[in-house]
Amino acid sequence: FLENTRHNCAIGRAVKSFHVILHVQLEQVTSLRDCLLCLCNLADLQLVLPFLKPPRWGQLLHGLRFRQLNLLSINALHIVVTEFLEYHPGIAFLSIDACGATQRPCPLDGRKLPALCDVSAPIGCITCLISNNPISCVVACQFSKADSAPIWSFVPSLLMSSTNLTILQLEVSLTDYTSLDSLVRYVPALRALKLTEVNMPGPVTPTSQRRCWKAAKVWGRKLRRLPHLHDFALCTCLPFTQIPGNTNQERAVIDLWGGWEMPHPNLWQIVVWYLHGMPQDKMVFWECRWSLAERHWHDWVKTYDMDRPDALSFV
Repeated sequence: FLENTRHNCAIGRAVKSFHVILHVQLEQVTSLRDCLLCLCNLADLQLVLPFLKPPRWGQLLHGLRFRQLNLLSINALHIVVTEFLEYHPGIAFLSIDACGATQRPCPLDGRKLPALCDVSAPIGCITCLISNNPISCVVACQFSKADSAPIWSFVPSLLMSSTNLTILQLEVSLTDYTSLDSLVRYVPALRALKLTEVNMPGPVTPTSQRRCWKAAKVWGRKLRRLPHLHDFALCTCLPFTQIPGNTNQERAVIDLWGGWEMPHPNLWQIVVWYLHGMPQDKMVFWECRWSLAERHWHDWVKTYDMDRPDALSFV
């Protein structure tokens, strides 16, 4: 590609989206840098370069200017990302990995990106990003112990920092039993919510079978306290039903989540990925049908199920 671009500049000018995802360390960055220098009209950039040290990142990115860059997904430490963002204020979609800072605040603290609406970042760095930017969609990930704070400890900061938040994806601890309560209290305007259960960094502990979503009727009442919610998704390593794939057992739970006795005013789609990480994992999609006669969401119907799904299907 680089050789062709060197001989025909029109190739580089035509590229709008460029993705480099490596699984081994990049030995030298010169060729990749030469390639990036040719992509003057780039709008989407994804760089996943494992084990690359900050000085090498600096060598790779120094002086690069993409006037149309809209999306950046990068696994560089945040001190590197901060310098790059200084010259790319038009970023609207940002996905970053572990911070790398030994002390708080994150190097991104105070960075103003007036177009930023969608961010995926460690929990510990989310608040400093949204406090200065009009973010409406947040994906909060956990890369280290510093990111493993329970939901209730940082959700109030989200509310104080942003009134635009309507889409939220969270990685939650297996032992965090109050995550939904915190969201109901502090972010009631949510329209889409995805909860992914994860083991926190640190010593491995036996997996508890306790989950707040197992109390289906209570869980349904809490979901109704998010009155604008229309999409809910859950990823869990536990079984969702006694017999995996049994539609009747699934419907019994989904009906309670969706409020069979008192229907949720807007919830119309529920996705559950259960037995995640197991050979027999499943993903099920349920939708609520609108009743013209009764003029509200009425019957829950399974629209699709998948065996051995991948993360790309969990949207």
